[in-house]
Amino acid sequence: MAIPNYYVPLLRWRAGEYRALKRLSDACRDRTVPLIEVLPPDYDFALRQPKKHIDEQLKPFAKQVEDHWPNRPALIDAVQIDPPSRMGDGRHPLTFIFDEARAKGLDLVPVTALDRDVTYQQSVQGIVATSGRGIGLRCGLDEALDPDFEANVRALIAQLGCPENGVDILLDLGNPKFDPQDPLIAIITSVLSSGGIFASARSVTVLATSFPDSLMSLQYGLDVLPRREWMLYKALVAALPDPLRRPGFGDYAVAAVEFAKGDMRFMRGSPNVRYAIDDAWLIAKAKRQKSNNNHAYPGLCGAIIASGSFAGTAFSEGSKYVDGCRLGSEKMGNPTTWKWVATNHHITKVVADLARLSGT
Repeated sequence: MAIPNYYVPLLRWRAGEYRALKRLSDACRDRTVPLIEVLPPDYDFALRQPKKHIDEQLKPFAKQVEDHWPNRPALIDAVQIDPPSRMGDGRHPLTFIFDEARAKGLDLVPVTALDRDVTYQQSVQGIVATSGRGIGLRCGLDEALDPDFEANVRALIAQLGCPENGVDILLDLGNPKFDPQDPLIAIITSVLSSGGIFASARSVTVLATSFPDSLMSLQYGLDVLPRREWMLYKALVAALPDPLRRPGFGDYAVAAVEFAKGDMRFMRGSPNVRYAIDDAWLIAKAKRQKSNNNHAYPGLCGAIIASGSFAGTAFSEGSKYVDGCRLGSEKMGNPTTWKWVATNHHITKVVADLARLSGT
């Protein structure tokens, strides 16, 4: 059976991530369906309270999507929002997001899971009834292996008023134990071959990451991290017997499963540039200085370009910026700059990898 050529990057919705989407080529956009995690307000550790009310945090969201991802489908997950949170008018945050999105004509699909609370599911139910675009169902490998998984899913989608062929399954492995790989492939295969919802769903995507929680263990200069999730996916689709449905591919882009939530006054990482290559990332890293950390970026970009794995300035806007920073024609930027650069190039690289793998 054919390998799907679409890509599902999980993106935490910050400026670096949505700027990366805006700078993608149209051809790349056509094969990308982002899974967007809506984030809660940052926490003010000095005042011991959120920096914003949830209304202030979510009010710009629909406009940001309209500006950076217009007329394109996206999956929206509010799992990071504290369950008791409500908008000032009493609406559930997910309901508010989709009310605003509907007014702008955005093509968004709500994401839920079996363990979401009652009010979250009620919000999704209302969205499904209004939009008719179906749902994304996010599940872990342990959940999918549960003998009651099929019955639980059918009960949930019946409650939500969504037909089976309106469900996009997101089998999220997180950061699994990749070694040994063959037993992991066998487990995933057993899930995908179980039939039922995995056969009748609108789409099935396997999502994983091997990006580390921290880069502290990496050497200064240039290092290489394998993209184990991509290597796993290639081996998985090769191992699946015909006529079993091939799943789509998703990852966490250039981020880990867990992301920093501590006091940012005391969490200052070393300057680094992350650059996707075949089956790996190049990580160029410099020692943190007390000031002017961005002065390290031209040298880091130079290391990427001199590595022999640089894709060229025409490959992606991220690649173009890396070369421009090295030459001094682009600003040295800040962490947000280097997040969009890394994410934009990564998405472009994965889309190209999938096109090559699927022959499309």
